[in-house]
Amino acid sequence: MGLRVENKDFEYEPMVDNHPKKQMSMYSFLRLLGIFIFAGWGFMFFTVPLDLNHTFEWVHVKGIHVYRKMIGEFFLCLITVGFIYFGLLYLYFKKMWGRTFLLITLLSLGVINGILFFLSLN
Repeated sequence: MGLRVENKDFEYEPMVDNHPKKQMSMYSFLRLLGIFIFAGWGFMFFTVPLDLNHTFEWVHVKGIHVYRKMIGEFFLCLITVGFIYFGLLYLYFKKMWGRTFLLITLLSLGVINGILFFLSLN
């Protein structure tokens, strides 16, 4: 007398992972886009030999076209604009600033930019 074991064939369903792929949030996308923009802007300063002459025409510069003072001014501008860009992103997405406050900030920065542009022409 032996043990009777019934042989049953079970059909197992394969494990299906129904989790959708994680999508990038708008905040992450705009941060990544900002990193590429500012990094490209920084690299372009050294790699593109174009300059404006005194009549505001594009000219091709041969040789060294950047000097220490120009590099400092350019990267000070780049860091300032990057700080404003990433700061506004943080305020809008993480601190839930309203769209009105963000647009007022951008409008005031635009007005200040216009005033400083006309003051720099002297």
